[in-house]
Amino acid sequence: MTRARQTVRNSILGGLDASSHHRRSDSEEDASASDSQDEEGFLARWRETRRRELESEATKTVRNRRTSPSVRVYGRLDEVDALGYLDAIEKVNRDTVVVVFVYDPECDVSSAIESAMMPLVRNHNTVHFVKVHYLDIEFDNAAVPSILAYRNQGDMFANLTGIIEMIPDEESFGTDTLRKLFSKHNIL
Repeated sequence: MTRARQTVRNSILGGLDASSHHRRSDSEEDASASDSQDEEGFLARWRETRRRELESEATKTVRNRRTSPSVRVYGRLDEVDALGYLDAIEKVNRDTVVVVFVYDPECDVSSAIESAMMPLVRNHNTVHFVKVHYLDIEFDNAAVPSILAYRNQGDMFANLTGIIEMIPDEESFGTDTLRKLFSKHNIL
């Protein structure tokens, strides 16, 4: 009968009579102390690991535009619209030269200049060459084809509007003629 009472007591009180409660408290305190020590040990190890990570990150050299500016490599003639034209001249490194070829696709002279310019584009891969249709930037058809050169994020320093008139009559037009003209105007 005593055993039945103990069973009922355990089921009603959740197994907590005074003697078992005292024993569980001791074991819970031991477990709690053990958990606390485990937690403190874990936190100490984590802090040490994190400290080492932060120290190693601090010793690495940080690459940014001030310490190591990246040089863009172009070597191609990008076709742009009006917004692309503005981005090309404004959203570049201050040292980047941007050459804008304003063209008319129906003009044979534009095609000849583009063909002569392609070897220069490939050989001068730090210069950003772009071409834009004259209607996209509301350019006068009489001034097409033209070459505009920019540096310092939008400062025009060469305006070769009417480029055909700048080429001497005695010279046959080609890449060398265009190279000389670009050199004369400090474009290349």
